[in-house]
Amino acid sequence: MPACLQRFLGAVLAACLCHSAAAQPASPSLLSQPLSREQFASCVQNLAQQTQLSGRPLHRADFERIAAAAQYDDRVRQSMLVTTGEPTFWWDELAATTDEERVQQGRAVLARDGQTLQRIEAQFGVPKEIIVAIYGIETNYGPSQGRIPVLDAAMSLACLRPCPASASAAGSCMSRERAFAAVRVLRDRRVPAENWQGSWAAAFGRTQFVPDSFEQLAVDFDGDGVSDIINSEPDAWATTANHLKTRGGWILGAPVYIEVAVPAAQQAEFNTGGESKRYPERAKPLSQWAAQGWTALGPDGQPVPLQVPGDPEVHPFFPVGLPGPAFLVTRNFETILRYNRSVRYVMEVALLATKISGGRDFATPWPTDDPGLTRAQVRQLQAWLASRGHAQVTADGVIGRLTRDAIEKEFVARGLPPQRRVGQRTLQLLMQP
Repeated sequence: MPACLQRFLGAVLAACLCHSAAAQPASPSLLSQPLSREQFASCVQNLAQQTQLSGRPLHRADFERIAAAAQYDDRVRQSMLVTTGEPTFWWDELAATTDEERVQQGRAVLARDGQTLQRIEAQFGVPKEIIVAIYGIETNYGPSQGRIPVLDAAMSLACLRPCPASASAAGSCMSRERAFAAVRVLRDRRVPAENWQGSWAAAFGRTQFVPDSFEQLAVDFDGDGVSDIINSEPDAWATTANHLKTRGGWILGAPVYIEVAVPAAQQAEFNTGGESKRYPERAKPLSQWAAQGWTALGPDGQPVPLQVPGDPEVHPFFPVGLPGPAFLVTRNFETILRYNRSVRYVMEVALLATKISGGRDFATPWPTDDPGLTRAQVRQLQAWLASRGHAQVTADGVIGRLTRDAIEKEFVARGLPPQRRVGQRTLQLLMQP
């Protein structure tokens, strides 16, 4: 399945779409400084001695021959550090990832290739808007597939996130299996070795699959005899649909989420203290929530009857607690979560798909007086920062560490309390003449 793509520098563990058994988290000591050449070589040799633990057949000689070309890439370590860095807010991420620019681009994809996407939807039972939304968020509809050699990323990740000693069964450790799978993909010549690039987590292609998921789920939808998720949009889309069907069991016709109003008498029961929380253990048919007084929110934010054909089983989800948007989510939420282990990612995909199909944003406002910026506004901010002498800042629409450093310096220069975030209100405050 797809793994994590560094979509939004600092937002996601960019989230490894982890499907294999978990690896031991990287220790702080391993991430404190780059691995030396000797450390990396020793790690690769150690992996060569464990090829009997590969989830699929892999001879040690094949591993050693192919892995000999791997090089340690410190961008993997740096990206792992970013994922453990400063916090980000729901209203920032969703404002950027589901902005009008991305919505219009998604609609253009549907207008251009609607027939192909409709055939994929018919074959796999996954809505074309969901597929297009994943495409948009993962690689901005194609061009942002990553720049790190996948073999290097997979080997570096395996060395920085070593497996626990208890992971002694074949295929039992995610980081090790990802490295083995990268070797198998090259051994079987399923990708062009000379230009196989992706994210720091070794995810590649138009909808970002890690090698082990690619091996199991790749689809040749355009009929050219090759499952090419790098260059073929139909293959990438169908592979994504296959993942959602095979590993999640998508319920066609059911939404991912329903925004709801929680009855006043039950709100204290779901007081999360501002934390993001789901209640899968409380799943029950939608009609039972309706019987308890829960209602959906219509386009104007007014309560409407809570009903969906088929009366799917749902459970509550509160991204930031109450007050704030509240949802009942279906099994389709879990299905997207199997694609990328981030609940924010799930809601980004679902909300973008909703907007692409003509729907609206959430009716309930986020509990903030400083909502997030669109990517166009981020680029405007970055251009302004560059004009102020922050030459290291690039107007790419992504708020990363260098942009945050510059923001903090500008707040201090203006005699304002230092902060590393800018929203709709503070953008005007910071950039005022």
